[in-house]
Amino acid sequence: MTHQGARPVPAVEPGPPARRGLRNRAAAFRHPGALAAVVPSVFLVGAFVVPLAGLLVLSLRPTDALNNPLPGVGLDQYREVFTTSYLWGSVVESLGLAVRVSLTCAVLAYPVAWFLARSPGRTSRTIVFTIALSPLLTSEVVRSFGWRIVMSGEGPVNSTLQALGLIDESLPLLRSPWTVFLAVVHVLLPFAIITLTASLTAIDGSLLRASASLGASRIRTFLRVVLPLSAPGLVAGTVLVFSLTMGIYVTPLLVGGANQQLAGLRIQNEAMVSFDQPRAAALSFVLLVVTLLACAAITALGRVWERGNRG
Repeated sequence: MTHQGARPVPAVEPGPPARRGLRNRAAAFRHPGALAAVVPSVFLVGAFVVPLAGLLVLSLRPTDALNNPLPGVGLDQYREVFTTSYLWGSVVESLGLAVRVSLTCAVLAYPVAWFLARSPGRTSRTIVFTIALSPLLTSEVVRSFGWRIVMSGEGPVNSTLQALGLIDESLPLLRSPWTVFLAVVHVLLPFAIITLTASLTAIDGSLLRASASLGASRIRTFLRVVLPLSAPGLVAGTVLVFSLTMGIYVTPLLVGGANQQLAGLRIQNEAMVSFDQPRAAALSFVLLVVTLLACAAITALGRVWERGNRG
């Protein structure tokens, strides 16, 4: 019912897209939660940008014979990083480890995430979810020392192989690159499971039933329906695991030792052993740029894949 004398409310014209975008942004800032989000956002940006700016300035400083930073600006530290196999080789080794770990986590995460997303049993989902997240519920130091016990000469792996008669002497598993690879996969697999579970949960079950009713096998349904629709979670998990692997430090140090050819260990060695802070800063920046470029490439490939599936 309309009251007499009330002014009619004029209809709001949609307006051009640019004007609508400005109105939407203005409405977003008037949202009650916008002010509460400002402080943590400023903290996150400041905690990221300010140390990074200091690191960039430090990486451009020349050094004296004792590796003390000197006044001035130059690219000598970056030249050392790109021309010294000891330093640049560690970036390449970290890149290879990140690719292997990302692919392995993606393959291992799918069945676990599918169970968490589609299993009707609440108790079984809780148990599997707790097991999947168990690496995140314990200290990284504790997990790494656990791997040292398992892979030591008298550990359960070597004891089992000797008991089965497969080997006569203990294998040097503790400082093997494969042990480091397994330990890193164990640490980072939960991140891939979490992101994939969110994407698989969002898939409409009617699409799976329609695919089955049309005669598609489970493998074909996975390749043509599940895999394309879960691409956002797969890409997000891959980017997360990849970036964390590129800078991983504690687990390779405790499991494989300080001689591992990884960039994180080289940065620690330059900063804390050689006391060459500018060179450590330059290597850190090179590692950051390589990681960002690789993550951008993964994201771009994921978008091309999604467009191809929609087309």
